[in-house]
Order: sequence, then C-alpha cells, then structure tokens
Amino acid sequence: MNGRTIGHYEVLEKLGEGGMGVVYKARDVRLNRFVALKLLSSYKVADEDRLRRFTQEAHTASALNHPNIVTIHDIGTEGGAAYIVMEYVVGKTLDQLIPRKGMRLAEVLKIAVQAADGLAAAAAAGVIHRDVKPGNVMVTDSGLVKVLDFGLAKLAERAASPEQATATIMDAERPRTREGTIIGTVSYMSPEQAEGKPLDPRSDIFSFGAVLYEMVTGQRAFRGETSMSTISSILRDNPKSVAELSGDVPRDLEKIIARCLRKDPERRFQHMSDVRVALLELKEESESGRIPAPVAASRKPRRVWPYAVTAGVVVAAGLVFALRTRGGAPVPDAALRAVPVTSYSGPQGAPTFSPDGNQIAFPWNGDQGDVTHIYVKLIGTDTPLQLTFAKESDSAPAWAPNGKSIAFLRRGGIYSISPIRGAERRIAELGVANGMRLNWSQDSKWLVASGREAPGQPSRVFAISVESGDKRPLALGGAADIFAPALSPDSRQLAFLRVSADSLYELDSVELDEHLQPRGDPRKLPTPPTASPNTSVAWTTDSQRILFAGGGLWMVSAAGKAPARELALSADRLSFPAVSPQGNRLALQRTYNDVNVWRIAISGPAKVGEASAFLVSPHTDRAVEHSYSPDQRKVAFESNRSGSTSVWVADADGSNPTLLYGGAGYLSGSPSWSPDSRWIAFDTRKDNNAEIYVISADGGAPRRLTDHPADDVVPCWSHDGEWIYFTSNRSGSFEIFKMRAAGGEATQITHHGAWTPHASPDGKFLYYTRYRTGMLLSTAEPSPLLRVRVEGGEETQILDSVYPREWTLAPNGIWYMTPIGPSQSELRFFDATSGKTNVAATIAKPVIIGLSISPDARYLLYNQNDHAGTEILLVENFR
Repeated sequence: MNGRTIGHYEVLEKLGEGGMGVVYKARDVRLNRFVALKLLSSYKVADEDRLRRFTQEAHTASALNHPNIVTIHDIGTEGGAAYIVMEYVVGKTLDQLIPRKGMRLAEVLKIAVQAADGLAAAAAAGVIHRDVKPGNVMVTDSGLVKVLDFGLAKLAERAASPEQATATIMDAERPRTREGTIIGTVSYMSPEQAEGKPLDPRSDIFSFGAVLYEMVTGQRAFRGETSMSTISSILRDNPKSVAELSGDVPRDLEKIIARCLRKDPERRFQHMSDVRVALLELKEESESGRIPAPVAASRKPRRVWPYAVTAGVVVAAGLVFALRTRGGAPVPDAALRAVPVTSYSGPQGAPTFSPDGNQIAFPWNGDQGDVTHIYVKLIGTDTPLQLTFAKESDSAPAWAPNGKSIAFLRRGGIYSISPIRGAERRIAELGVANGMRLNWSQDSKWLVASGREAPGQPSRVFAISVESGDKRPLALGGAADIFAPALSPDSRQLAFLRVSADSLYELDSVELDEHLQPRGDPRKLPTPPTASPNTSVAWTTDSQRILFAGGGLWMVSAAGKAPARELALSADRLSFPAVSPQGNRLALQRTYNDVNVWRIAISGPAKVGEASAFLVSPHTDRAVEHSYSPDQRKVAFESNRSGSTSVWVADADGSNPTLLYGGAGYLSGSPSWSPDSRWIAFDTRKDNNAEIYVISADGGAPRRLTDHPADDVVPCWSHDGEWIYFTSNRSGSFEIFKMRAAGGEATQITHHGAWTPHASPDGKFLYYTRYRTGMLLSTAEPSPLLRVRVEGGEETQILDSVYPREWTLAPNGIWYMTPIGPSQSELRFFDATSGKTNVAATIAKPVIIGLSISPDARYLLYNQNDHAGTEILLVENFR
C-alpha cells in the first residue's frame, strides 16, 4: 500500500490493524499535511444500507469539535473500499501506558479528567461512544488526551432475532469481529450493552468506570476465561474493591469508580459531565495537598510503536438522543443543578452573598411599578427584607466582606446601608456606564467600579475610598470603554471587559499591588464568544478562575493557559454571577425570553393579514434574512433548543424542526440558502472570532469557507450561486466582501462601513445597512439603507432610516420594522414604484431582529418576544 494514492491522500506507512480495518499514515496532497487514513474492512460496508448509514453517522460524528476528541477530516470510497481520514496524532494509547500495578494518582486524574471532558462533549451532542476502552484513549507526547473511535463498532450492527442476540462480540484479545448485535469490547461493556438492550449515554459511563478501575489498579474490573464468562461477570459480579488492590487510593476516587460501575443505570452517574466535575474536584484537592497523593508502584511501559491511529470521532453510530428534551428537541446534560431562590413577580437580579453565605441581597421592584429597591433574603425562607425606600431605582448591591454594610448604585451615585436597615450614606458620584457593578476590597475599605467621569467620556475603572469618597482611575491602557470589573477575593487581580476598535469585546486581567494599583500591563484572556455589553464576571474564592456570564456561563482560567470552558446549566440567558465566600454556592440572574417566529400573510403593497405563531418553543427561535429556501419547501432558523444557538431547519409550514448544525461552546446562526436549495451558508463563532461555513441542507459535515483572524459573519448567496457575500472586519471596520462558494480569496466590495448584505432578485445589486445592531430592535440604532453594484463602485442611499437586520427585499419594494415605543413596532412597506412608505401593521410585543420574505412574496416571518422576566438562581455544592 505504501506509495498508493487514495482520493487525494498518499499512503506512507502502515500504523496498525484491527477488527474494523487497517490504519495508515498518509499525506493530504492538497493541504500538505499528515493524516491518519483508515481503510474499513470491506465486509463492514458491504451492503448499500450499511454504507449509507455509515456515511450519515460519520457526518454526524465529524461535527464534534473538542480538544479531547480526535477530529474527522474526510470520508469516502474508492474501488469499493470505504475510508475515513482523521487528524494524525502521535502518542500512546492507555493500554500501552498502564503499569501492572496501576498508575500514579496524579497521572490517573490528569488523563481521566480530559477523557471525561471529551465524552461529556459527545454526550451533550447526543453521541454515544459504545466502545470506551484503554485502547481508544490516546495520550500525546505533550500529555493531551484524545478519545478515539466514537461508535465505530456500530458498523458491525445489523438486525437480528432474539436467538442471535448474543452471537457475536468484539473481543479485545481478538480484534477480528463477526457480525451480530452485541457491539463493543467485552471487558468494558455495560450490562445493558452486553444484553443487547438499547443504549443511552450512561452506558459509556459504565465503560469509563471500567477504564478508570484499570488505570488505578492495573487490572481489569471484569474478566473471564471466555467472552461469555466475561459477560456473565459483568451482569452478575462486582469487581474487587479498588482499596483491596491498591490501598493508597483516596476514598473519593473509590466512590467515583464504584458509582460508575453500578449495574443499574439509574444508580450510576446520570451524566458524564457530572463524572468530570467529580474528578476535577478530586484533582484540585490532590494538587493543593488537601488529600494525600498515593504512590502506586509503576514499571516502565512495555516498548511498542507509537499508536498514531486517529480513528477518532468516526461513525457516531447509534446516535441516541436519550438526553432530556424540552419542546421536542435535545438539550445538553446539566452538570450544575440550579433552582430559583427568588421567583417573585417583577424583575429580580444582580445577587450578592453575605459573608457567611446564608443570605443574598438583590434589587427588586416589590411587584409594584418600575422602581427597584434593595432587598435581603435568608436562603431557605420566603419573605425578603426591604432595605431601601427611595423614589429612584437602586441596583448592583455588593455586601462588604466585614458584613457591616451593603453598597449599591442609585442614579450614578454610590451609596451604602446596613444589612439590618438604618440610614443610607452617600459615598461618591460616578457616571453611569455599561456593566456597572461594585466590588469591595478584602479589607472593606475600597470599592472598585466602572463609570464615566463626565458624559461622553469613555468608561473607566475606578478605586473609590469608602471613607472619603475619593476616586482614582486605574491605568489599564487604551482609549476604548472598559467595563464589568471584577476584583478577586484576595484583591490582587482585576478582571474586566474592554471594547475593541471594531466594537467587539475582550476579557482582560491585571495584577494589583496592596494599594490596588496595576502591576504591569493587562493581559488578554480567552474570551467566550457570548461577550456583549450585558456580560458580567466574577471570581471563584481561590482567585484562580473567573466566571463569565453572558448568555451562557463560562469558566476562564486566570492564568489564561486554557480555552474558556462553557459550564452546562439548564437555564436561559445568565448574568451577574456571584460566588459565596465559602465557595460552595453560586447565584446568578436568569433572564428568560420566550422568543418565537411569527408569520404574517401579504395581501398587497403595505397590506397584510393577521399574524399567527409559526415556530413556537420554550426557547429562543429566530428567523433571519434568508430563512426561506428558494424552492419554498423549507425554512432555516436560529434556535437555542439544543442548549446553545444553532442552525435548525423545518418544513415550510413550521413543522418537523431538526437540528442541522451546532454544539456546546459555539454560536451558530445567520443561515442562508443557495439558489438551488441544496446548501446553507452560516456563521459560527467559537473562541474569539467567527467564520463562514457551508453545509448540505440534508445535514452532514460542514465545509469551512473563510479562515481569517477576523469576524466573518452573515453570509448571503449570489443570484447564480457562484458567490457568497458576507460581512467582515478584516479591513479594520465592518465591510462587505465576496468569495466564491467553492472557496478562494475574498474581495472587498464596500469601503465606507456596511452590514448584512442582501442580493437583489436580479443579481445586480447588494443592499445593506451601515451599522451593526443588538438583539432587541427597541435598543438598536437606525441606519441608512444603501445599495451598490455587486462588482463594487459608488453606493446609493435608498432609505434614510431602517434598523439593521430588520428589513427584507420584495419584488416591488422593501418591508421593514421600526419601533414606536418600548414594546411596540410598526411593519412598514416602501413602494419602489411610488417612492412612498405606508404602515401595514402594528406589532404589540417586543420584536427581535430578523425579517424574512418567502420567495413568492406571500409571507413574512418575524420574531416576537412573547414572554420575558428575570429571577435569581442558586447552585448548591458549587466548586
């Protein structure tokens, strides 16, 4: 095989062979990179149905993108043989690394936490591995863990009679596999897997427990003389206790392993993310010296060739959505359990803990009018105590570490009051800015807050003396707005958000001396993709990690050495995180929005019928500019039904909503159909920038179109399908670019600021607005509507004022929304023939950005916030 070319991959050398096929090191001749190419055994994909299922499942698996999961690059067939192309990783698998008497505790936890993280990410996407074993866990030379072979064993599955249910297995000692229905490696199978029952993600938890047992003890948890005796042991026997085989194992680790290996799935950990959290806590305790680190006997690993197989995320066969569902769609498993601690009528939020962690202070309107006051509530009781009674709203309370006072904001002034009532005291004046939140120094003598010294000046961070009211700005560099400061519990670090020149946001931190003066320059930290003016941050009690709440909830290492990690929490938009001084409780404000897509029939220019609900769920569903497919059979839309904003597709009447692309840690949206209705372009933001991708309308692996360290967003297809237009700030400000749909270099079209391109029906012009916008139409800024020829040139203004992403082109004019009050908007029509604008309808509830017209110009889709509110959530046993 060496030297042979398969597809555009040149085979270089054989790496290994197993029951599913042969793995080779190969070179991608197009991209000039090494890959691992796995040729599948011909009988695995011999029949057409199995090959079709393999292809579909490989597409699903390839959508997984996680540092602890090997990435699939490509799949294909040649000469009747199916192959999978994966990331090439040099390292050793766990079965090569586990000594006879087990691994050291530090090694166990370092590897197990990463493997659990990868499996948790797959479970959140609905993917069951089915063959978790040491041979499918690779450790690279740098210590990075990669989980291999997701669901590959599923290829051997076929329908079988009950008599055949135990006919065939995959044996670790004999990698050759005959066809049957029990799929997996015997020694690591869950009881339900061994019996051929339907599986859910808890099966992988059992297998992971068996791997963890072997890492600690050096012995398999279940083993018999034959495959059937091993299965019998799995079904009936409990393995020897870990302590019996390795006496230095911490009791907590023994409990984790025992709980993973429960025969009854209901008594195991229910989510792999919970296993990961338990292991991570144990790892942190071990590293801090709070538990003794056992010294297990070790031996030099046997000498073997580096197992560079990256069969990785392959065939996520058996994609089982046994996750909880809401509204008929899967949502991620929740590692944190949050319950409302306040659920009163009217808005509540921005909590702060008392020094003993048993009370919270928060603003609330008392269910009366729009003015909010500061209240204090003992956790576990019903009735809060009102502290303030002014005629103006109070907000952003902060409880002093010494417990003697609570600071809060009132119309730009900083005040304090005793937590058991008493006279208020005005501390200082500070102009209002985004993300204003008060932070006490450890000695309760200083407050740190963001604000403006005068209207029109940029937002800065100030240290304010509680005694004198004197304030001094902190020298944090730059001329842009700085907001949402968070002072670490030890007062030696400050985290904050900075607005960049292109109106994006970055998370920074700086070290402080004992006088709260910056020491050195701020450093940029990994910034989650949900950063916005409404983002807020808080520190954990060890001053080592930062909680980032902006829609979702993220954990960021203060050292900045790892990517931001999203924490799974079953809640809508989250903000104002607060950690109790003891570190065991977390409180957050939850803003819930029931945003649904509504449809309205067009009966003529500026004439419409009654609006009706079109896509309804308890989550945020949003139509966008190009939601309708050109053949009018489908609609594409954005939704967070799966836990994070993703791309979904439904039938033209709103039925059968299906997840097309998305995942934890991503923000995916702005879907746009190709003229032939076969492809959808969309944008995805992960880490710090967004890119344009193209995916088949039937699903599968997306193809990345742009690759630039800037934001490439909001794609739109050309009339002939040859080009994709999109908005990018790669030139320093947001402008419209175009790129061939097949890929290539991007060409800039506009030069004076542009956002959200629409191609005219005749394909000659691009229409766009000048400015960006936020989510709520009522808080956005209007912009002129302009157009330019698709090849560039002079722009022409069409309308003086529309709201970005809230307009759409009709054959004879332009439909657009404009707000007429805090919660009302008008649907208007500009008649291109007469040049007149008329009001077609009044929308009585808040409108969210997005307006789409059907290709036959008979319907409009718009987004409406049908219900909204805020409450405070409490997470117990937070670490």
